[in-house]
Formats: sequence, C-alpha cells, structure tokens
Amino acid sequence: MIYLLQLLRDIIQLRRGPQDMPYSPQLLVAVCVASLSLQLGIAYMIGITGNTLVAGALGLSINLGLIYLVLTLRGFSNRFVQAATTLLCCTIVFSIITLPIMFLVGSQPIVAGQATPLQALLGLISLPIVIWKLVVDAHVLRNSLAIPFLGGLAVAILLIIAEYAVGATLNPQAPAS
Repeated sequence: MIYLLQLLRDIIQLRRGPQDMPYSPQLLVAVCVASLSLQLGIAYMIGITGNTLVAGALGLSINLGLIYLVLTLRGFSNRFVQAATTLLCCTIVFSIITLPIMFLVGSQPIVAGQATPLQALLGLISLPIVIWKLVVDAHVLRNSLAIPFLGGLAVAILLIIAEYAVGATLNPQAPAS
C-alpha cells in the first residue's frame, strides 16, 4: 500500500508514468469501486440527490471505454489496465484534494455571471488544481499512447467533456465545477 501511495505521488509530480503501475485487473476493479464510492459519498455529503450512482457508473464506463478505444486504435490495448488504474487513482487523489472546496460550494448551482463572492473565490482557488489534474492526465495518456504531450492533453480534454456531458444529462442538480 505504501508503495502504491509513493508511486501515485511520483506520478502526480510527473516523475513516473503508468508503466510503473502494477498490472493488476483486481486493483483496477478495486479502484473503480473506490472511485464510485467516493463520488457517492461526496454527493451525499453535499446534498446532491438523483441518479448519482447511475451517472457515476455511466461516466466511469464511458471513460474506461474511451481509454480502451483510444489505446486499441493506437495498438496498445495491452496497456489498458495500467493506464486506467493510474488515471482513476489520480482522479481519486485530486477529488480528495478538492473536498474542502466542494463542501464549501455545496449543491448550490452557480449561475453564469451571478456567482457569490465565496463561489468566485473558490473557483479561483480550484483553477490551479484543475489545471494540475489536466496536466497529470495528459502525462499519463502521453505515456500510455506513446504520443506527444499535446496529444495527451487533447485526449484528456475529450475525456473530461464526455464525462461532464453524461453527468450533466443524468444529474442536472450537480454543482458547476
């Protein structure tokens, strides 16, 4: 467990890549369960009701499916378990980092142009974290797909857009992030 935490720290600091993650389908399943559990826990704590489980499971399925599709198209389907495990572990870490911000924002939607001063401040505080996560995802995808960093960045952005679209469709009560 300590090795995995040290590995995640190094990946988040861009010192190592998904190739260093152990190949373990069981670990991938455990990380998927942990990710869904964290999403459900956060939604419950900040008062989001609705199709949270369905939205989380569908978002996870879409992300995993897209990762597998892109890896297969590049001829690297054998890297799926490590890439997916790494991306999900990093998502969990960044979700934990942003927990205080999520709790302060709560389930109140942010209307365009009408954010409260607290919501605006929290948005500014969360911006570097969002950018850091995007860079980490791009780093992981770059290594997994053997493409340049900008290609990894493009794939990471597409994954975020797909997950957001599904989440917004299934759970319109979710706060804007």
